[in-house]
Amino acid sequence: MEPLTPQVMHKLVFTILVHGLPDAQTNVAYEVLLEAQNNPNPQVRELAVVALAELPVPLTKRVNALAKALRDSAARVRRRAARALGDFGVHALPAVPPLVSGLRDSDTSVRRDCAGTLGRLGPAGAPGAAGLVALLTEPETRSRVVAATALKRVGRAAVPDLLDGLRRGDSDQRARCAAILRTVAPDDREVRAAEDDDRARAMTGTDAHDIPMALVVA
Repeated sequence: MEPLTPQVMHKLVFTILVHGLPDAQTNVAYEVLLEAQNNPNPQVRELAVVALAELPVPLTKRVNALAKALRDSAARVRRRAARALGDFGVHALPAVPPLVSGLRDSDTSVRRDCAGTLGRLGPAGAPGAAGLVALLTEPETRSRVVAATALKRVGRAAVPDLLDGLRRGDSDQRARCAAILRTVAPDDREVRAAEDDDRARAMTGTDAHDIPMALVVA
């Protein structure tokens, strides 16, 4: 067999995506791709993730391999794995713990892609709600939008963490939490009470962000 270079991996990925493999070769390819996840070249490891996501082996095997890739040393591999898991629906549930950890990744794109995939799981993405609320403070608008969308998809299961953000966050985060809460739990008594408290806090200027502008310039 040829050494696992990026060129060889490109050939294998192309074959899997376009032509498929004979059944007799599928399990062999699976073992090769698992070994490729340990290759020192991050491009090879990334291509292995692409191929594993599409290889016609049991979903559990693919999800486990992609979950492993979420802990790869290269951000490009982690990002690719997070995106691929989003296509597995409820079958991706075993990967929820590393996806939740990915919300604290050092790479912005990895955090964003993990957030998007957790959102696609709907209420099953609830273990990531606290991390998603934290992402509402991200400097990039796109990341904040993805986090907010994910929280809306998680729905009422995210209410406790959204309430925590409403009570503890800065003014911007509180405003974002309030907007999401009005969408996912508009009739919730605790949500209405928390919003009333937040409005009262803003009116009294309990932190520097909430001091009315008229008082600042007076």
